[in-house]
Amino acid sequence: MKSSRMSLSCLAAFLLAVIGHVCAQTAPQAATSTLSGTSWQLVRFQSSDDKTLTPAERVKYTMVFDRDGGVSVRIDCNRGHGTWKSEGPNQLQFGPLALTRAMCPPAPLNDRIPNDWAYVRSYILKNGHLFLSLMADGGTYEFEPFPADSASLENTDWKLTHLGKAAVTAASQQREPYFVLNSKSHRVSGSGGCNRLTGSYQLNGGEITFSQMATTLMACPEGMDTEKAFLEVLTEAKTWKITEQQLELFDAKGTILASLEARHMK
Repeated sequence: MKSSRMSLSCLAAFLLAVIGHVCAQTAPQAATSTLSGTSWQLVRFQSSDDKTLTPAERVKYTMVFDRDGGVSVRIDCNRGHGTWKSEGPNQLQFGPLALTRAMCPPAPLNDRIPNDWAYVRSYILKNGHLFLSLMADGGTYEFEPFPADSASLENTDWKLTHLGKAAVTAASQQREPYFVLNSKSHRVSGSGGCNRLTGSYQLNGGEITFSQMATTLMACPEGMDTEKAFLEVLTEAKTWKITEQQLELFDAKGTILASLEARHMK
């Protein structure tokens, strides 16, 4: 009887040891959590032949690693989303990148980054910066931390950048479409690009309601379609979300209506 119990105990200990060994081998590497939830903006690209490309505005070339394995990027006037995984220390691989196709001003990095996307194979964190290396010594992208603090919904100058997924550019010699929410008066002020706009708003957590929206009655040779669509967005908006310096407005079904970028008021 004692012999049987000892055999069972030994078998149980053996199985626990095997299970523990398997779990240790299949557990996610710590490298994954190193990048999860971090945000970066591009400093430079260094090619293998010592040529350097630097963005005119770092804030227009950003990367955000979501905790669920998604990655959000901005490449000049275009935005995109993809996936990422890290299967071992300093290993990194991106999935296909879905990117908008707005016509941004010509810049070498605008074409280079999407073309290099699939060839990233490793990363290093050094002195607070993120370095992404391409396979076959194809070059290295250097990023610095993107400001972690998010813009405030109220008392911030929100410039319209996208209607749905389509990029918005201001018509020549006109203001960029924008709005500001005044936290004291709960009034909306701004511009559709041609006309000044005013109205009121109400907040309830992540919900927002714009009402009594009105504009001046000027007729401009350009930008009227954008202005009309912007006003329709404000009428239809039901919820909002801020990610760092970007505000997104959604309708009742959760469909994104517009994206806006913060320009902090002084």
